[in-house]
Amino acid sequence: MVLAKIRRKVAVATAVAVSGMTLAAVSPASASAAEAAVPNCVTAVVIPEVFGHMGVEITHACGAPQRVRATFQVTSPSGPQPTCHVLQPGQEVTQWVKPAAPFNTFLGLVDC
Repeated sequence: MVLAKIRRKVAVATAVAVSGMTLAAVSPASASAAEAAVPNCVTAVVIPEVFGHMGVEITHACGAPQRVRATFQVTSPSGPQPTCHVLQPGQEVTQWVKPAAPFNTFLGLVDC
């Protein structure tokens, strides 16, 4: 009886932990998906780390001005932070950030 209670508590704790990890894994993508997406005519190319910084080159090929912000998994508070860029047609800009973790990833572009 005691062993059955322990197994049940372990099963519940495991289920709670797994659901928590699933929410943590899904939350960043859901949050960025909830923000307005930018049109396909605004593209981004990731620049691998250079001297401890990671870059994203944003190119605007739309016919009207666009407001865009690059989103990253984690950035260091001691480095440059993603900012909102107002791009005119044909304009390019490079957003640099300092990764806070060795495996930082670029999540995408969002409207700002």
